Amino acid sequence: MSDKTVVSTKTSVDTKTESREDGATVKTITTTTVEEYSDGSSSTKTSIKTITEGASINQIDPKTGKPTGKAYNPSEAKKSAPRVKVTTDKDFLKQALNAHNDYRKKHHVPALVLSDDLCQVAQAWADKIAAEDKMQHSENGYGENVHWCSGKVDNGKAPVDHWYSEAKDYKFVGDLDYQRGTGHFTQVVWKDTKELGIAKAEGKKGGTYVVANYNPSGNFIGKFTENVLKAK
Repeated sequence: MSDKTVVSTKTSVDTKTESREDGATVKTITTTTVEEYSDGSSSTKTSIKTITEGASINQIDPKTGKPTGKAYNPSEAKKSAPRVKVTTDKDFLKQALNAHNDYRKKHHVPALVLSDDLCQVAQAWADKIAAEDKMQHSENGYGENVHWCSGKVDNGKAPVDHWYSEAKDYKFVGDLDYQRGTGHFTQVVWKDTKELGIAKAEGKKGGTYVVANYNPSGNFIGKFTENVLKAK
């Protein structure tokens, strides 16, 4: 009797990419090879390779949805982010938290909890941009929404309503991904986010700046389908 020989070989490769909270991208490559032999038998061999690419995040311009060319390490940024005493009144904080959780409930995702540490981070950035009278995002490693109003903002629900209003432009079709002009909305309802920090500060010209920070951050490419759920 002659030894069995390989009559066919089929190889398939499956690649999955995951973005970790620290900014690293983890690729898991699974290679499966099936060999069929002359006697009708077969064998399957599977190999798994994991590749972790740098713990840095490429910044996305919230207006264009395109990378800005800047990158930073979120773990280091979180540790070094400035923190100051929260001067925003507690009613405002509670109103903002409740508004977030009312919207999150509509989208079937868990409620957020208010973080004292994140509020200190948000207050530091709100104070800075108010002093400069300039709308801009920080690089503090957390998720972030920023709002400006020409007058006073007395109710914490108002900026959240503004961010959520982008929901009307978000298309729940196919494999969901970042959609231009909707990043504030998707961060408000991002399923995996657990903590909120929010604060406000008045600018030199009378306007009000509101900053919200989120942990873990939302708006990771490749994670929208599982984190941005359609409202009831």
